[in-house]
Amino acid sequence: MRFIFIILSSVFFISACVSSETVTTLNNPKGQKMAFDPKGAADTRIKLALVYIENEQMQQAKENLDKALSYQPDSAKVNRIFAYYYEKVQENEKAEKFYKEAISLDDNDGDTYHNYGTFLCGQARYDEADAAFLKAISVPKYTRVARSYANAAICSEKAGANEKAIFYYKYALAHSPKSNEINLSLAKINITEKNYKEAILNLFSFQKASDATAESLWQWIRLSYATGKENSLERYSNQLLTQFPESQQALDYLTNKHHNI
Repeated sequence: MRFIFIILSSVFFISACVSSETVTTLNNPKGQKMAFDPKGAADTRIKLALVYIENEQMQQAKENLDKALSYQPDSAKVNRIFAYYYEKVQENEKAEKFYKEAISLDDNDGDTYHNYGTFLCGQARYDEADAAFLKAISVPKYTRVARSYANAAICSEKAGANEKAIFYYKYALAHSPKSNEINLSLAKINITEKNYKEAILNLFSFQKASDATAESLWQWIRLSYATGKENSLERYSNQLLTQFPESQQALDYLTNKHHNI
C-alpha cells in the first residue's frame, strides 16, 4: 500500500507541475515571466506519461504524449517515447512509424536504436533487431553498451543462434563484469552448448556476488547432471526444494526437465 501511495503522490506532484507549464517565473523583484519553454513542458509531459504507462493508465499516458508532441514535434525523444507507448498497447504499425521518425530526427541516438531493436526482436525480426542493437552500440556517446549486448544475446537465443548469443553475452559481461544476470544467462547457454568449464566460472562468479536463487540452483542442477556429478546434483536439488519449493524450477526438477540438456 505504501508503494502505491508513493506512486500516486508522484503523479499528483508532476500534475501540479504540468498545470503551470505555460510560463516560468523568473526569480527577480519584479516577478517578470519568461517565455514558454516547449522542451521543458514536453519533458514534464513525458515524465508524467511514463508514470501513467507504468500504472497502466494508458488514456492519460496518451493525452500527455499528445501534448508533448505538440510542444516538440521534432524531438527524437518524444517520438521514441510515443513509439514505446504504442508498443505497450500493441499497435505495432504505429510503434514502428514513431521509431523510424525518431531515428530520422536523430540518427545518433543509441537509446532509440536499442528500443527499436527490442521492438523488432519482439516481432521475431531477428536480423533487423541485431542490426539495431549493433547500431546503438556503435554510437560514440552511448553508455548502456552492456544492456544492448545483453539484449542482442537474448534475441540471438530466440533466433536459435546460440554461438552468436554467447559472443554477445561475453561482450556484455566485459562491459559489466559484476552483472549477476548476465553471468546466469551465460551459464545457462554454456550448459546447453556443453561449454561446462565456462558455465562453472559463470556460476561461481554469480555465487560470489549473490545468494542462491531458484534459477542459479537450477543451473547448478543442470550442470551437475550433465557432468555426472551425483553429489552436487543431490546437494543443489535438496537446496532448491528446501528454499524454493513453490518455484517453477522446483517443478522442473521434480518432472526431470534437467534431463533435457
